[in-house]
Amino acid sequence: MDTKRVPFEELPITDRFMFAMVFSHKEIAKPFLEAVLGVKIHELKEPEPEKTVEVSPFYKGIRYDVFVKEIGPGGETLRSFDIEMQMEDNKEIPKRTRYYQAMCDSESLNKGEVYYNLKELYIMFLCPEDIFGQGRAVYRFKNLEVDNPKIELGDHCFKNFYIFNKYRDVAEKSIREYLEYFATKKPISPETENIDRLVKWYQTDNETRKRYMTWQQEIDIAVDQERQRADDAERRFYEAKERADEAERLANKAEARADEIQKQADAAAARADEIQKQADAAEARADEIQKQADAAEARADKYEKMLRELGKL
Repeated sequence: MDTKRVPFEELPITDRFMFAMVFSHKEIAKPFLEAVLGVKIHELKEPEPEKTVEVSPFYKGIRYDVFVKEIGPGGETLRSFDIEMQMEDNKEIPKRTRYYQAMCDSESLNKGEVYYNLKELYIMFLCPEDIFGQGRAVYRFKNLEVDNPKIELGDHCFKNFYIFNKYRDVAEKSIREYLEYFATKKPISPETENIDRLVKWYQTDNETRKRYMTWQQEIDIAVDQERQRADDAERRFYEAKERADEAERLANKAEARADEIQKQADAAAARADEIQKQADAAEARADEIQKQADAAEARADKYEKMLRELGKL
């Protein structure tokens, strides 16, 4: 997600960096998750802001805004939560949740561990505008059977979207207060006052400012790299297109040449047929002449025999 360039001392909670910094505090993340999900959380591990996951240098990695796990009395993982602030609708968010789920699950099991041990996973996006265009303030998704939605897949993965500019349409007071704060930047509850207080502290903290500058540089470098990869991909596309066009041109030329050769072959075959017809006609005429010659010879033999009988020869 792109970060709007505003003076650091005015950096809002809706900026990805500020959101990650503030919600990396358990005392902020825990009541927020309980409010918007309607669950009771036992305890949270320290949230991981801007956590980066890469399974291979050859495949796309991800960077969570805030990733946090709920732990039980024995320190075991009970649930995982990925909280994302997304200010722009780049038309990729639904598929982004799919990829985030895959990356999160790839880290969840050790080699040889059974799939049953996968825990509940919540992927949550906070957006200013309705990316689905259905007029709702909250969208909650889980996998259901197409022909009978009463049947749940039971994969324990949930994807929720909160449209904070539509906070007035939210009936649940606890959710509405958070969404209203994201939309207006004005705290209206003890929980949002805690958030606002932390935002203001970060806005004046020099160490946070330095960290932000480093983070912004990393973002700029990543953007430049993505742009370079896009440019390289575009260049390769046009090079491949040029090769394809050249191959098509050569193929068309070869086809035209083949058509010309076929025409010449057809003409030669026609001439050969005509010559054969003429040869057949000449042979027929020769046969007729031979018949006439044979008939004349037969008549001559007959006259010669008669003359011999008459003693003329």
